[in-house]
Amino acid sequence: MKSLLRSALFGSAILIAPFALHAETAATPAVAPATFSTQQLTDGLKSGLGSIITQALGSGDLTVKAPSALAKIQAALSKTDNAATATGFSDAFSSAVAKVSPQAGGLIQGALKDLNIADAKALLAGGPNAATTYLQKTAGASLRAKLLPLVKQATASSGLATKGQEMLALAGPLAGFGGSKAVSDLDGYICDQVLAQSFALIGKGEAAARANPALLKDNQLAQKVFALFKK
Repeated sequence: MKSLLRSALFGSAILIAPFALHAETAATPAVAPATFSTQQLTDGLKSGLGSIITQALGSGDLTVKAPSALAKIQAALSKTDNAATATGFSDAFSSAVAKVSPQAGGLIQGALKDLNIADAKALLAGGPNAATTYLQKTAGASLRAKLLPLVKQATASSGLATKGQEMLALAGPLAGFGGSKAVSDLDGYICDQVLAQSFALIGKGEAAARANPALLKDNQLAQKVFALFKK
């Protein structure tokens, strides 16, 4: 009788075991997807930011306005018989900016390649333009030092300083309201404005890529890395 009872219990255990195993398996959390290594995160962030820079600055079209003091003089002269002088200054200013803009993009790409990112994960998990802010803070001074000589070449070739002085000579009292100082610092002004606008565009591009990693076209690694921290 005892032997018969043992056999019945053993058979029940065999029948129940698969169901118990199934229940235990179902309760086990799903296995998390494979994570990226630190190097992969860094490579994905840098290559993604490189794509963003290309998309944001590829056209090289930045619109930099003249310093306010000179803009006022220019506007006043444009309503007089000296409008041609104001136009000459405006054309020279735009020409210098157009020459420098693509050069700025190239310098920023170069700075990105040399950038030592200590914690890519922290940047990826940061704000919408955390990587752009980090790049600007880390490489900003070096970029300005490299871009300023190029700005000086561009303003010299367009005769910007001379045209600015010609405009001041016709400005009368308006020349005393910061006009002379603005003309003397046109190189620094253009350099700073081009860099500031470039980083502003890159920052917008980064925010867009974080929201939609598919914007990082033809960059599979960057798309996957940005998708991990999608905002």
